[in-house]
Amino acid sequence: MNDWGQKQVVCAENEELVLFLKKKRQEMAETEEISIRIDSTLRKAYSNVCNTKTRIKTLKEFSQIKGVGKWILKISQEFFEMDSGTSETQESLQQGKKTKGNRRYLPQKNSVAYALLITLYRGTLEGVISMRKQQLIDAAEASGLSRVPIMPEKRRGIPTQIGSSGREWYSGWSCMKTLLTKGLVIKSSCPAKYALTQEGVKVALECLSRCDLVDCNDLGTSKKDSSKSFLNESVRKSEEEVIVLSNDSNTQEKSIVVVPVEVVEKLNGMHANMNAIRMPPLKFGERFKDVYNVILILDDREQFAKTNKWARSKKIIENIGSEFQIRVEVRHLPIGDAIWIARDKHLKYEFVLDCIVERKEVDDFCMSIRDSRYKDQKLRLLRCGFKKLIYLVEGDPNFSEAAEAIKTACFTTEIHEGFDVQRTTGLLDTLRKYGYLTQAITRYYREKVCNDTVKCSGTCPSFDGFIRKCEDLEKVTVGDIFGIQLMQVPQVTEEIALAVIDLYPTVISLARAYYFLEGNVQAQEEMLKRQSNNLISESASRGIFQLIWGDCK
Repeated sequence: MNDWGQKQVVCAENEELVLFLKKKRQEMAETEEISIRIDSTLRKAYSNVCNTKTRIKTLKEFSQIKGVGKWILKISQEFFEMDSGTSETQESLQQGKKTKGNRRYLPQKNSVAYALLITLYRGTLEGVISMRKQQLIDAAEASGLSRVPIMPEKRRGIPTQIGSSGREWYSGWSCMKTLLTKGLVIKSSCPAKYALTQEGVKVALECLSRCDLVDCNDLGTSKKDSSKSFLNESVRKSEEEVIVLSNDSNTQEKSIVVVPVEVVEKLNGMHANMNAIRMPPLKFGERFKDVYNVILILDDREQFAKTNKWARSKKIIENIGSEFQIRVEVRHLPIGDAIWIARDKHLKYEFVLDCIVERKEVDDFCMSIRDSRYKDQKLRLLRCGFKKLIYLVEGDPNFSEAAEAIKTACFTTEIHEGFDVQRTTGLLDTLRKYGYLTQAITRYYREKVCNDTVKCSGTCPSFDGFIRKCEDLEKVTVGDIFGIQLMQVPQVTEEIALAVIDLYPTVISLARAYYFLEGNVQAQEEMLKRQSNNLISESASRGIFQLIWGDCK
């Protein structure tokens, strides 16, 4: 008898681990990668975790559970990754001990509770004080902050039941009970709405301070003028770091986060760039949702199944469209793996919205780093003119032999090139990510009205115009070769290479500029930085001078 999802979880604190095991099994089953032996192994581990009476806090403790072997440990390693100190805090609080300094409860990083708290906090920065259940779930899912699904599964054939009653379903949302009990969230109204308490705001800020990357929206800034308020609330600690003071609107207390200067400047630039997003044509007074439908376009080279590829891929895409109530089409895309178009409801004109996704499976990402394909691909994406560039990394890089190289590339891609790097656990998670992104993009555009208050940086290109521009980019020019040469300098990113080419399209033109400054090495080294208004960093400017002028002399 297949007892997946039928067992009661004895220790409630292990519910997220149980859900994680279910999710892994579900992914394997739906991609036809699961055998009877593997299913039996997973089911045994799942059953024993459900029966465990004590909390499983670490991978070592998990390894002591009967039925948990090396393979189970390997696929579960990502679940136990968390910030140092968080486990200790939770354990001491749950045992009823008074910790030094009265340390507060902190949810595990990338848990559902973690995602819900941060999502509610981000909502308050946008003026949304409370959210209804579905609104909160959609926003938290779209954020990518949780490693496990939040939405309760309601489809037939997916065994997520617990207990004896067919009406009882466990999902990531179940952790909301813990947040309410801990006094971090308050529930009110009918239908129910959820909002952060003062303590919840503090915990959300502390969670954010432990993030690997800091978003200026998460540090108490307003969307209306994020750059100004962010810099006003910053104090320079040194030449390399800034202390960011984040306001708690309820208590006027400030949380402190230390951030590298270059990260602060880059984040402000990225946010300002997103404020100038392009819109499809609208007549004065017209509302986007009355004129256009948003459609997700997937590249026809994308494969979402390993056997019977075309038929299964088509079925999977249809299921995603049905599940998320979105329109999905498959076409040949000259660049990227997914884009979104706005199609006129009556005239059928199509305009490409300001968002594109480049999807990279971990192994392919590793290979593209080695042969430098990923630099060329990012350069082409940047030249397409999209304001929102998403780099989607599929799979766990920790299991790759080039894990550090992949993580470094992700960091560089996000901070230096301005991409939004997002991660998914696997194929099904990627497809769901497409669904949530489509819903978020639709929500962003649908209420836009053509009037004097709408700010945009121009009109979205037509789909045919987008294709023509990409075809032009396929043609290799002298500037393309020059850009690839420039990117051999360690400090030169795709964005910096493009800035140099805008100033000096060829090697000869740049060498000539250095020639006129011959005798003044400092002026030569700083020339590109000065002429680009500091867009080109000092180290990159110096490195390019050494590359060009060193070869010319």
